[in-house]
Amino acid sequence: MKYKATVDHRDFTLDVDRPGEIVVDGLPVAVDLMSIDGENLYSLLVDGVSYDLHVERREGLYTVIIEGDRYVVDVGDAHLKELIAMSRRAHEEHGGAVIKAPMPGLVVKILVAAGDPVSADQPVAILEAMKMENELRCPAAGTVKQVNIVPGQTVNMDDVLIVVAPPDDVVAAADAKSHDADAPAAKSHDESAAASAAAVPTPPAPAR
Repeated sequence: MKYKATVDHRDFTLDVDRPGEIVVDGLPVAVDLMSIDGENLYSLLVDGVSYDLHVERREGLYTVIIEGDRYVVDVGDAHLKELIAMSRRAHEEHGGAVIKAPMPGLVVKILVAAGDPVSADQPVAILEAMKMENELRCPAAGTVKQVNIVPGQTVNMDDVLIVVAPPDDVVAAADAKSHDADAPAAKSHDESAAASAAAVPTPPAPAR
């Protein structure tokens, strides 16, 4: 299965098709991930190099600490992420947005309410799809006009989840325009390890 991972604003493409191997940006990497305490501590082996990791998952993101360095990892299905990116680009120039489900899934959490102001790229909901939690972001600034979902709800592809109205200054500029018209970097090995850790299926804790 193909994933896209963003590690501190740097993108990686991950292919996870065979046990013990991840293809990172076209390069095969031998990986082995084992839980140490059954919670947040893991041992990760990447091409023979061993890492001790502390991993926390919160609101669709992973925080991975490797040898004292902290990485924030956003990982999800590659096709889903591309659909979300396309939606974001479609609304960038106009302000406001209609946020639809990019694929069938389960609403895990809603991060905004009607009347809330939102900024471009702000997380608004978390959707579980393809066994992954995916953070849905608002593609443009505005004010939440309508929330059509509740946690635990199953949604279909293209269902309208959240409607965001344009901010007042965008509306005013559009009205004025209408009135005038009527008148006459290199990726580090640790970043690759962090991306791999987030994409590798979590193994069970060792028996005690």
